[in-house]
Amino acid sequence: MINYYKSLSPFKRRYIPIFSIMSLLLVLSIILIIILPTVTHQIIASPSNRSKSGWPARLSAPYIDMSGWVAPASEYSINGAPNLGKLYDDSGFAYFNLGFIQPDTNKPLESDGTIRWGWGGYYQLSEMAPSNAQYNGIVESLESLRAKGGDFAISIGGQVGDAPWVVTQNQSALEKFYLDIIKTYKLKRMDLDIEESNQDQNQNIINAKAIKNVQTKTGVEITLTIPIMPHGWEQKQINIINAYLDAGVDVHLINSMTMCYGTGVWVNEDYGTASVRAITNSIRQMKKIYANHGYELTDDQAYLKTGATFSIGYESNLYPVFTLSMANTVVEDAINHNYGMVSMWSMGRDAMLISNQAITTKFNYSNVLHKYDDDAT
Repeated sequence: MINYYKSLSPFKRRYIPIFSIMSLLLVLSIILIIILPTVTHQIIASPSNRSKSGWPARLSAPYIDMSGWVAPASEYSINGAPNLGKLYDDSGFAYFNLGFIQPDTNKPLESDGTIRWGWGGYYQLSEMAPSNAQYNGIVESLESLRAKGGDFAISIGGQVGDAPWVVTQNQSALEKFYLDIIKTYKLKRMDLDIEESNQDQNQNIINAKAIKNVQTKTGVEITLTIPIMPHGWEQKQINIINAYLDAGVDVHLINSMTMCYGTGVWVNEDYGTASVRAITNSIRQMKKIYANHGYELTDDQAYLKTGATFSIGYESNLYPVFTLSMANTVVEDAINHNYGMVSMWSMGRDAMLISNQAITTKFNYSNVLHKYDDDAT
């Protein structure tokens, strides 16, 4: 080898090492071109334990009615408002869905079309009534939760009363309304509770366009809360989901209200197993809906975009009591399939801030929900 090398001309002896090095670099470059995209894709595609809002990607987060009156003598009261900081300490929940902000029941619009809003549809429970003691209690409650490291989403709409997209179809007025709430409460996540008479498709199409613009301006994370039956979403709910996806809204979570099925359950089926059946059917529907919008979801991705909220205890004489056993059935399925969220209506019932004939001990349902958090850790 040495003799052969010495026999080469000085030109070849000078440039062979250079050509060899360049060839080696070329080979390494080709290898990197092939490998690096795969590595990058794996990093991007790997599941995160946090969503864009900074909230856990999967969690339990109960609903609570912030306009509900809590007797001032209660340890869970701040001027009549639920004390989220104290509930954080005693229930163990760091994240809450807060219901509900709605247009003022008596006068929903100003003369210029601006939406007048407040907690529970009470204008006096808003930033426009800063001297109201109960509203000050709500503000102090929100601050106390965040001071402990927790956070909240605010739910717009609800079962009772008109949603903002019902009282006006002026897109600019809707955008101003949402931007005001996001700025006032420094929201990272906002929930649209779309049920009862608030499910009109055309009204939601306009609202979806407003939400899209608001999301573009603020980056707020959007969740949709909608009714469901054991056989899955009905066409009305599918139309609602389509309205927001058509508008380009990045829907983080579709939260199904797994409750109040009436006669929609099978013989010998309780509300717990009916709720699991509802979620299972919604996964198939969600994948089809998203495929129609150009997104192919795996089962795992669909479940991670799924929320299930049941209504604990006694709802009315139209429905059976939603028991601890039923709640456990839903939570176990959430653990097995990795739902994005499990929730309950409401923390007020479980903490016995309000009376419910089927709940006699505090935080029993909270303990069931925490099984999901324990599994996540």
